[in-house]
Amino acid sequence: MSWLRSIHSPSRRSWRAPVYRIALPFAWMSICARPVASQVPPVPPASITLRTVLESVSELHPAIEAARARVRAARGSQTSAGAFSNPVLGVEVENASLPGRPHPPMDRETMVTAMIPLDPFYQRSARLHRAAAQLRASEADTAAAGQRVALAAVHAYYRTALAQVIVEADADLVAWLDTVVVYNRNRVSEGVAAGADLLRAELERDRAGAQAALHTAQLSSAAAALSEFLNAPDERWNGDLLRIRVELTDEPLQFLGRQLGEADAVALIPAVRAARERLGASGAAVSIERTMLVRQLGVMVGLKQSVGTTSFLGGVSLPFPLLDRNRGEIARAKGERDAAASELVAEERAAAARLAEAAAAARILTEQTAPLTRRTADGTPALLARADETRRIALGAYREGAVPLFTVLDAARAWGEARLTYFEALFAQRESVLTLLTLQGEDLLKVLPPAEKGPAR
Repeated sequence: MSWLRSIHSPSRRSWRAPVYRIALPFAWMSICARPVASQVPPVPPASITLRTVLESVSELHPAIEAARARVRAARGSQTSAGAFSNPVLGVEVENASLPGRPHPPMDRETMVTAMIPLDPFYQRSARLHRAAAQLRASEADTAAAGQRVALAAVHAYYRTALAQVIVEADADLVAWLDTVVVYNRNRVSEGVAAGADLLRAELERDRAGAQAALHTAQLSSAAAALSEFLNAPDERWNGDLLRIRVELTDEPLQFLGRQLGEADAVALIPAVRAARERLGASGAAVSIERTMLVRQLGVMVGLKQSVGTTSFLGGVSLPFPLLDRNRGEIARAKGERDAAASELVAEERAAAARLAEAAAAARILTEQTAPLTRRTADGTPALLARADETRRIALGAYREGAVPLFTVLDAARAWGEARLTYFEALFAQRESVLTLLTLQGEDLLKVLPPAEKGPAR
């Protein structure tokens, strides 16, 4: 019996020993593996500023590069417009013998001629004028493309920055509502409160979480749109890791005092300059078509050798404009000139409207957001400080039983709306000022403060 008991009822040490032998190595491996995993540094979030985006745009952006390529093409057209036509050389042989046949009973005659076209001499001035105007229009188009891309980059930057602010506020609000839920759950478990407040708090927390997920998706979309203006996107430029360092400085505001006359300001806009140059090119095209009434005018000189005698040849080639007087092309060129004139007027009106809109928005937003720049002693904006204090007081009063739960939730929503309104107004003011400066021909890289090496925000 003792022998059977020793088989079917093993001692405590006999069945635990194999377990320890198996578990200890795994435990030791897990302990040793933790420091190795902790030694892997996390990928730091990418931090970019508005200056970084604008420098990336100015260095190499496809739209700007395409406009610069068109400028090079216009320079090539200008070179071709000033070039003269090549002379036409001709050699004629008469009375030559055919292969395998006897020589004809006539003396062979050889004639060498050179035809010099005279068209470029009276068309060159109009062609050069049109090519120069087209070159200036291409250069103005390049400046206009730079303005469009810069303004789009500014809009994408502040859109992403605002989306990031909303996501951060949502995370803070969800965490704050979690504390309210925990507080009510403890009160319900202790039997000192009903479950209505707990359900209401959980509902508000879940709603804030769903809204935070929606805003996170919007941040990813905004970050993806911003990546269009970054020259070297890599795995860090995605919606999950992108971080914007927002510059809340007042440097751009000092340029608001630089006011130009409406006519002068409109004339400086690249789109208007391009339309004006296209009108000049269209007028030169009309002159070119009028000179095409007499085409292929040329003079011919040469030598003729016959019976051992060399003589001089000369002649003029002059087409007679009887059937085709180039009326259709002249009418087409005049129509394009009239269209360019109308487009210039339309562009001037649109530019004046854009300039007036940008000036009004910059002035109004600067005046209205001036109170938002006031800060407390610790550097926090006064509006956000009041919102934080209101939320803190409401939560404290609720825990003391002085106010109902909906007062706390209302304070939480007012806190989120205050942050959204503050940054939305602030970013709109910055964007309106930069838009006005861009339309006035300012270089935004000279307007913005230099790059800082401090922490984000």
